[in-house]
Amino acid sequence: ANVPENTPVILSEFDNLVSKEKLEEEDNFEDFINPDTEADTEVIGDAGLKTLKEHDIIQLERRGFYRVDRAYVNESKPLKLFMIPDGKKKAMSGLDGKLAHR
Repeated sequence: ANVPENTPVILSEFDNLVSKEKLEEEDNFEDFINPDTEADTEVIGDAGLKTLKEHDIIQLERRGFYRVDRAYVNESKPLKLFMIPDGKKKAMSGLDGKLAHR
């Protein structure tokens, strides 16, 4: 719903730069560069998210922990959150992200 109190948010996820678990000496590094290392998802958040400042860390229920990259400015410059990796291969909630590691 487009309610004035809602906060537009961009959730950013990052994947591994290298697609192979362990590079061998004979491997050509460039053959294993991951072309899809960032994915953004636009979501609508609670009005309280507008109070977050750059570098704050928050937990979004059933999504994970995020660091504020850009505080909310206005509709054209929404809140931008970077996902903090938790080291797990699969998301706890079953909600998949856009990248292979989720």
